[in-house]
Amino acid sequence: MTGRAPGGKNEPTAPRRFALVGGGTGGHVYPALAVAEEIRRLLPDARLLFIGGDRIEARVVPSAGYPFRAISVHGLAGRGLRAWGRRVRSLCELAVGLPLWQSLAVLRGFRPQVVIGTGGYVSGPVILAARLRRIPTIAVEGNRTPGLTSRLVARMVDVMAVGWRDLAAFFEDRVRRDAAVAVTGMPVRAALVAASRERGAAEIGFDPARPILLALGGSLGSRRLNEALLEALGILSQQEARARDLQVLHMLGPGREVRTVQRDMQSLIPSYRAVKYLDDDYAHAFAAADVVLARAGASTVAEVIACRKPSILAPWAGASSGEQVKNAEPLARSGAAVVIPDEELTAERLAEALLLLWDRERRERMSQAAALLGQPDGAARVAELALELAARARA
Repeated sequence: MTGRAPGGKNEPTAPRRFALVGGGTGGHVYPALAVAEEIRRLLPDARLLFIGGDRIEARVVPSAGYPFRAISVHGLAGRGLRAWGRRVRSLCELAVGLPLWQSLAVLRGFRPQVVIGTGGYVSGPVILAARLRRIPTIAVEGNRTPGLTSRLVARMVDVMAVGWRDLAAFFEDRVRRDAAVAVTGMPVRAALVAASRERGAAEIGFDPARPILLALGGSLGSRRLNEALLEALGILSQQEARARDLQVLHMLGPGREVRTVQRDMQSLIPSYRAVKYLDDDYAHAFAAADVVLARAGASTVAEVIACRKPSILAPWAGASSGEQVKNAEPLARSGAAVVIPDEELTAERLAEALLLLWDRERRERMSQAAALLGQPDGAARVAELALELAARARA
């Protein structure tokens, strides 16, 4: 690519630069990775930098091959002594402006044309720093009840990209007069949509001729969901002879000893496998699954819809804005998911829901219902918006 320099001579145009920021949970990190993949596809020479905190993003982003810079920022939400300690630390950092000063320094050094935030508390100071430096910004929000960060940054960004049409109406009165709201859908990694069930099963070592359950305890773990599943599988092993043919890939998240859980469960379900995380095998596992069991974060719901997977969703009641309950509602109404409220998440209720694994006709109906809800090109739409802003900034 070439461009005309102010002096009139043709000179090589510098590669465009994009900073992506999101963290705290996989639901904020993986959409950013999806957008990065699309930017690279559309603009192979683009320079990308991820900015995050010290949680899952610090592990996942570098392993995906992208440069990463960490800033000192911690969330204010949560319960218990550990959450209070984190809250005090966060308030001290905010009081001295540490996350903002660090964000300004990172942006000054990298000089991006566009900053793209995919949520989490880490997005706030970086988007504010971009606003102060007059760098165009995009914020992505996929929850049907927007979180605190999205509400705060709405008046700073140039484009608010949302996953649902009703969210657009929410943000219309909250963005600046010269900003835009775009219904893009939630960014989902291309590998999830492209993978086939047979290939996915082969990659994770499962038999595609037998039912496969993918259970996602969450990148931060969900003790309640994990325990309910383990007990439910015990019930199925006693009541259903065919349960011995079931194949289970269970992402426990942190906090549980994988080998101990796997050893105990394989006496009941021989093809049970437990892992802490599914970084490299996530797309294969998703493709292989006949049913996905998960919480109802925006990113997970978008992946279920994009991949047309029948799902059992147990929205986390402790979500800061009650967003997971709202996220699951369209899937429940359309018949794309079995939704079990958190207060009703018992082993018995879950064991009953898991009978879906042996009901092919119902799974087909659920898959068709999910297909009607989806916007699988969300990552491409956000990437195109970023390229438009970059071109406008360069002009």
